[in-house]
Amino acid sequence: MTTVGCRLLLAALCAMALSARADAQTGFMDPLDRPASSISQLTRAHLNSVTTAGKRLVAVGARGLIMFSDDAGANWSQAPSPVSSDLLGVNFPTPEQGWAVGHEGVILHTADGGLSWSKQLDGHAASALLTEHFDALAAAGDPTAAVFQEAVKLNYQDGPEQALMDVWFSDENNGVAVGTFGTLFATHDGGRHWESWMERADNPDLLHYMAISGSGSEMYIAAERGVVFKLDPRTQRFIRLETGYLGSFFSIKATSRMIVAAGLRGSAYKSSDGGVTWQTLPTGINVAISDVQSLPDGRFLLAGVDGKVVISDAAVRGFSPMAVSRFGRFTSLVWLNDGKAVSVGFSGVREVSAQ
Repeated sequence: MTTVGCRLLLAALCAMALSARADAQTGFMDPLDRPASSISQLTRAHLNSVTTAGKRLVAVGARGLIMFSDDAGANWSQAPSPVSSDLLGVNFPTPEQGWAVGHEGVILHTADGGLSWSKQLDGHAASALLTEHFDALAAAGDPTAAVFQEAVKLNYQDGPEQALMDVWFSDENNGVAVGTFGTLFATHDGGRHWESWMERADNPDLLHYMAISGSGSEMYIAAERGVVFKLDPRTQRFIRLETGYLGSFFSIKATSRMIVAAGLRGSAYKSSDGGVTWQTLPTGINVAISDVQSLPDGRFLLAGVDGKVVISDAAVRGFSPMAVSRFGRFTSLVWLNDGKAVSVGFSGVREVSAQ
């Protein structure tokens, strides 16, 4: 080894030693490698999303928190989580199979209804996956690859910074995870392998994807600038739909008869023709709407970040307020089929009842 090589190696070793010493002194550990801590007051914890896994409720939140309830939200237990990254979205296509996503590009999977979880993907792996993918497209002469190569380099130059905001599976094999700056991953084998779908969306500006929902073979993504993306099953591309709204959508819910997207300043839009045309909805909420959910009878629920929850009429033309046990900053809710709903947010768990 040359003298220069020895010096470079020594400098690298010294840098590693200093970094390890600094990490030891600060107690830093990558949140992607640090399991979530135990929480004593689960019902007051910071939560971001809640869903059903059969009859079970599963909620995810700050610092990797995952919790579940088998009695309609009356009591909660914490499930071990392999990460302490904030978890933002959770989805169960079956009572047993579920996925959660969040900061640092993490994707977690459970095969036992949310009792135990394993990591399928994170931002470190995503960076390598995307770099390899677009380098290969560029080498094959794809004219669009250079734009994505530059975007990936910029997005991950300081580490696994890109968050996955939401995830949706049509069944236990086929799913899509969406996130910031046009981040888009898909799987067809239950998450054993994830692949880039960033290039499969009409999103040249790399708008943030905020939420995803589907019904049957249809799939929709809510994004910034009032844009909704719809999957074309023939081409397997997400086409761009203009709703007429200029603000950001934070949530979307698709059913067999209607799509409702909602976001800033209480704004909500509906479409009954697969996204071809959109109409505004009078929500009665003046702040950001953080979640949209549908009921079995076709009505919709909207949750505002100020703790207000409203329920639509059967035709989804207007909304009425629901009674909330304690107001708080809501982020997500789930209907319990008995005239009640459970909402979660920055202030923990709340019960919501129809008036």
